[in-house]
Formats: sequence, structure tokens, C-alpha cells
Amino acid sequence: MSQSRLAYLFHRYVNKEHTPAEKAELFSLIEKEDIDEELKTLLGKMIEGSEAEMQLSEDAGDKILKVIVGDVPQPSAEIPVSRKTVILAWLSTAVASVIFIGLFAYFIFRPGKSDKTGDQPTATTTIASSLLHISTTTGEGKNIKLPDGTQVWLSPSSVLEYPASFRGKDLREINLSGEGFFEVAHDPAHPFIIHSGNIETRVVGTSFNIQAYDNQEEINVMVVTGKVNVTNRAKVENVELVANQRAVFYRKTTALVKQETDTIAAPIMLKRKKGEFEYKAQRLQKVIDDLHEYFGVKIQAAAAIKECPVTFNFYLSDKRSDKIEEILEPIALSMNGSVQKKEEGFFIDGKACPGKDK
Repeated sequence: MSQSRLAYLFHRYVNKEHTPAEKAELFSLIEKEDIDEELKTLLGKMIEGSEAEMQLSEDAGDKILKVIVGDVPQPSAEIPVSRKTVILAWLSTAVASVIFIGLFAYFIFRPGKSDKTGDQPTATTTIASSLLHISTTTGEGKNIKLPDGTQVWLSPSSVLEYPASFRGKDLREINLSGEGFFEVAHDPAHPFIIHSGNIETRVVGTSFNIQAYDNQEEINVMVVTGKVNVTNRAKVENVELVANQRAVFYRKTTALVKQETDTIAAPIMLKRKKGEFEYKAQRLQKVIDDLHEYFGVKIQAAAAIKECPVTFNFYLSDKRSDKIEEILEPIALSMNGSVQKKEEGFFIDGKACPGKDK
């Protein structure tokens, strides 16, 4: 890992230009790599660069910078919440960026580095937001067990945030950016809520899949077993879903639509927890969007075949071991086309959907 790569990801994230894959990669580096000094330098430079916007006393600004560069001890898990709140209040005044505050808080209060042999954090801590952070990079999947026993199978280029404990809480609330398959532990007294952009998914105990990548135009919630309630916070509307039903939220129009699916759709989603991704008569453009998120590779298709239905499946094996070409080639063949490797990624050529006059 080079310093330039960290700086690139850092600045992309802070300037809100990042892709979901880049966000996942940045936080994965923070978790797993020994980059403390480099990250402190980047954070320090950012504060110095925002000096003109600061409305704090010199003493407050010095304290922030000293915490970052290590001149004073980092706050421990035992520090009262009020002191942590003060530190974050300094930051919110110094730099008008929620993203920066999140990065700072994660760096200062984060749990210990992740164990490379497992997907769970090696330590728990009471961070300012009371959330732990698990991310996947391109081509990587993870299985996470939450404090209440809920199982989550996190797809590539995804981020999951959840509390170290649900004890003493009326609700079990977590955040998801990207895609995950959930088997929620049954607890009627404490509903389970997943926040994904403008969508809120509420359950008691069931299994379902959520796909909520930042760069995709749709958020999809597909129920395999049980019942969930999906709320559109943009319009304060909701739909109730049972097995073989799906909710689609369209980001551009903020519309929330309930759809019936066939009996094959639920088992297909169930396979995702084992790393098997199957598409049945899915739009080629949707498949391309997913593969871009999963592998972090730019993929384009000829305009004539973007809306063609595609049926295929692939297995996501060990981290980064899959070759995207081996997935794209059978897709191109099904379109009577070919895959061309370009400098910026891949292009699937084709003149028309199979079965249609060319």
C-alpha cells in the first residue's frame, strides 16, 4: 500500500467524489494497514487547510491537532460521553464537513485493528456514534454476527455500521451502504431497523436482501422469509413486504414501489450468503452496475443491448481471486457479442438482443 493511494482515497472521500468501492477500500486500509502516521498527517493538513473557516479559540484548535498527531493521549473507552461530545463539537465548528467528522471520530475512537483471520472487530469501544465499522473491498465478501445474533453476509464494496451492544436500546438500529443479506434474530420487543440512504427497513425476525449502493439509481429490498416494512423517508410512505415480494426505491423520483416476484427470486437471493450471485432475466445494465460495485472495474455495453435480459451466475470465491473477464465473456456470448478490454475497463459489444432481428 503506497502513501499516494491513501492520500488519493482520503481526498476523494473528503471531497465527496468517492465511489462505494473507494470508500470501502479507504476504511479497510484504516482498519487493517499500519498507516496511523500517514493518516495523522492527512488529517492534520486538512485542519491546517481549513484555518480560514475556523471559529474556535487557538487553544481549542491546538487541542484537536494534538490529539491527531499524538501529543496528548487518545481518549479511551472510559472517557465520559460529554468529553467526547466536546471534542466532536470542536471539529464541527472548525470544519463544516460531516464526512471529516466521521473520519476523525473513526480514527480516534475506532476499535482495535481487525484480525486478518476473521471478520469481527478484535475489540469493542464506545465511540462517539456508538457504532463499529465493517467494510468489504472489491471482490471480497464477509459474514458478520451482530451482538443480538443477527447474521449478515456483506457483499463486495459495502459498509456496515452497528453498535457494540444493543442492550438498553428499544430498537436495534444499524447502517448499510452497499449490499447485504440478513438473517435477523427474532426479538419482537426490539424491532431491527436498517438505514440505507432514504430507505428504512424494519423487521422483527426474517431473512432478506438489501442492495443500496450509493452510485446506483435504485435501492432494492427483497424478502426471502418473514415480513418487513420499508419506509421512504423522503415522502413519509411505507410498504409491507412478505416472502417473494420486493420494494424498489428510485433515487431520481424518490418513488417507492412494491413488486411481486416469482417463487424463484427468493431462493436466488438466499444463495448470496454462500457467495453465489445469480441473475434470471435481469437487465444487462443492472448486471453491469452490480459487477462494477463488486469488482471496482468500469464496464460499458453497446446501447443496443443494455436493456437485454441476462441469465447467468457466478461464484465469489476467495478475496480478489476472481477474474472479471471470466464473468464477462459468457455474458457477451449470450448477447452474440464479444468483450473488448479498454484502457479504462471493459466494453461488451453487441448489435441486438438475442432473438430479435438485427
